[in-house]
Amino acid sequence: MHFLDALAFLSRLGPARVLPQGPGPCLWWFPAVGLVLGVVCSIAAWLLLLLIQTAEDAILASLLAAWLWLVFLLWLSRALHWDGLADLADACGSGARGERFWQILHDSRLGAFGALAVITVFSGQWLCAVWHLAHGQWLVLVLAPAWGRACALWLAAKVPAREANSLGGMVARAASGPARLHTWLAIGAGCTLLVLGCPVWQLLTLLLGHTCLQHHLSRLARDQGGISGDFLGAAVETGQLWFLLALL
Repeated sequence: MHFLDALAFLSRLGPARVLPQGPGPCLWWFPAVGLVLGVVCSIAAWLLLLLIQTAEDAILASLLAAWLWLVFLLWLSRALHWDGLADLADACGSGARGERFWQILHDSRLGAFGALAVITVFSGQWLCAVWHLAHGQWLVLVLAPAWGRACALWLAAKVPAREANSLGGMVARAASGPARLHTWLAIGAGCTLLVLGCPVWQLLTLLLGHTCLQHHLSRLARDQGGISGDFLGAAVETGQLWFLLALL
């Protein structure tokens, strides 16, 4: 089943399995896996709040619960996308272009720009999660990982891959087919948020920021010759951060 393939590929929740055709056939289940991760991590945070929250330490309880939500999400996803975020930040921060850009991108060592990007995005997601927890907005924490993984699909559909046989190439090839599906996916997400009580102005802010972020990443990828798995990982984490921030 393609959902189980996606679950195993993106998380620790599914049993390890070989994907002979790569992640392409299970691509459209990525947001569903994000939804499962959001549910599991939110339940863990909720249980922690039940154990430690009192009137005297409500703020500390929210801080710890939000930290658990994010760290549990990191652990369940094997921090799969954070490496891409750090690598892309190092490559962009260097100012390099062409082959030198890709040499830095593929370097496994963590540089200053990569470390700063990880710290910034992690702290941003944590602080936003604290706010949502303090205001009882659990649904945002459930949906955020799904939105982030959908962002990778949107990016993969917009830009061809640099290397066709790479991980990014397999994802881009599978995502580039039914372009209209991406439009309907965005419309469906927007309608869901409206039905659940998201104000129109907040939804427009979310979509505007999402469009700007996708445009920036896609333009950068085109300038450098195409996307890779690192670009998709960065799209997941920055997209998740923007979702949490826009819905404050």
